[in-house]
Amino acid sequence: MNFKYITEIKEAEEVLENLKNERYLYLDTEVAVKDFEKIDFFNDKIRLIQIGTEKDIFIFDLFKIDDINQKLKEILETKGIIGHNLKFDIKFLKTNLNIFPTIVFDTMIASLILSEGEDQKHSLLAVSNRLANFDLDKSLQKSAWHTEILTQEQLIYAAKDIEALRNIFPILRERLNKIDKHKTSGKISEIFDLHNAVALVEMAFVPQVAMMELRGVYIDKERLKSMIKEASSNYQKSYIEFKTKYRIDPFSPQQVSNWIVNKLKIDLPKTEKGSFSSQDKYLIKYQDKPEIKNLLYIRSTKKILDKLNELQNYLKDNRIYGEFKQIGAPTGRMASLKPNLQNIPKDLRHLFTAPEGYSIITADYSQIELRLVAEYTKDENMVKAFKENKDLHKLTASIITGKNYEEITKEERNLAKAINFGLIYGISPKSLMDYASSNYGINITLPEANKFHKNFFEFYKDIKKWHEETKNHLNHHGYIIAKTLLGRRILAKKFTDAVNYPIQGSGSDLLKLAVVLFALEKKDLYAYIVNLIHDEIVIEVADKDIEKTKEALSIAMEKAGKILLKEVPVAFEINLSKSWDGRINLFLFIS
Repeated sequence: MNFKYITEIKEAEEVLENLKNERYLYLDTEVAVKDFEKIDFFNDKIRLIQIGTEKDIFIFDLFKIDDINQKLKEILETKGIIGHNLKFDIKFLKTNLNIFPTIVFDTMIASLILSEGEDQKHSLLAVSNRLANFDLDKSLQKSAWHTEILTQEQLIYAAKDIEALRNIFPILRERLNKIDKHKTSGKISEIFDLHNAVALVEMAFVPQVAMMELRGVYIDKERLKSMIKEASSNYQKSYIEFKTKYRIDPFSPQQVSNWIVNKLKIDLPKTEKGSFSSQDKYLIKYQDKPEIKNLLYIRSTKKILDKLNELQNYLKDNRIYGEFKQIGAPTGRMASLKPNLQNIPKDLRHLFTAPEGYSIITADYSQIELRLVAEYTKDENMVKAFKENKDLHKLTASIITGKNYEEITKEERNLAKAINFGLIYGISPKSLMDYASSNYGINITLPEANKFHKNFFEFYKDIKKWHEETKNHLNHHGYIIAKTLLGRRILAKKFTDAVNYPIQGSGSDLLKLAVVLFALEKKDLYAYIVNLIHDEIVIEVADKDIEKTKEALSIAMEKAGKILLKEVPVAFEINLSKSWDGRINLFLFIS
């Protein structure tokens, strides 16, 4: 395999000058890190940058070449960049060289899209082997890249990653275009000849995830310490008191289940293995009993303490730098880890603040899952309600109870919330009882659940039709390829998945599209997305740029909404605060 190993500035400049004629380039990096289990993007260093064309492979040794940053920047920020798990490379390019590529094609993301949610491996090794029968030896990935002289084996290893990319890129592009080819525009579409709408959004989203991880979330360190101390004290006290009083361990499923069934005389459901289940969702309906109330308090306090300690473990200079899986679920939803920043309890949100001179803007689409269901099914009554700007939860409450829309109480609206979010995803009346209890603290009987189920589907007839057609398809074929409004394809074998995936997937597409459009609109504003929580965007913004950021975000969210929602109005809120929890409404938009 031919490649050029470049260690001299003059040769590097000549090569980079010639690369100006290329439309896109293949890219990979090798990094010298202290600990591969805890990579430090701010202090670890890039050793090699591998750049490939269709004919040549060049390996630039940054430990031996000085003053090349600006010329690299001119190339890597203006050309299309093809790589695998590019978020990793982009983060190092940004911190080491202030280079931030945005016109990218990530072969790992492409493979994830094409998998349609099936369980496959998506490493460069796996994808190369699966698509091109190209073998890679990754044993040198964590070798000593910091040494003065690199071995020939290391250089060959570095070059082979580029060769692998050249093998798989055309295959991935062809398959993406084959399943969903639209008339598209923009630099990513033009440079890579890519016309799959989902892929275009995901590729444009890659640099935004990298930047979000590099920014991190700001946290009140002193308040965190104080809360850990308080939560630890509360937990230890309640735990000891409970164990002393009842002579059982509140965290022993067997002891707790036997105690609840035999001592408290409460019926518990059984698991598939035949043992009683004492999960919180089955106990909430009995929380009026002091024993159950105490048990639930201990469990919730322990969860809060565990979360606080997790945040403490990842805190660095008042910021937490989490990781995000761009496609962390079959629906395209992101996943957050190290630590998980998407499951922060409401009681802890005030910990996440903004540094001096900055504020927090949060934004989300109003009743978006229901709007997406209305758009997806074209349900006449649901679409009509949104066009008339009605509160869909109040409308559903009036349908299931038979009361006038104006007479619906707060409690009845809350019940309808459980019914809307439960029944659109196909749960049974019996499951609706558990869902309403565990998620909304509302207890309903089975006859009531049956009645609500019947009334709901008699009114929302097109949702019922969609459910029946989906069931018939599954009965005949055993699976279905669900499609989001943007065209994301997701394999489903269970009915509840088949009606859940296209809606949650459309929500994921919408959020990512809004983020991509916001990046284009905000330009040079000091506004950084620091977290994405399923349907919520969290932005850290300089106080001087609040108004302009609000305007840019409004434009982006409206544009994204109108791309996916054709029949249903777009609605969203933008709020301002000094932390995630204290909100002042800045903007309410309803098209």
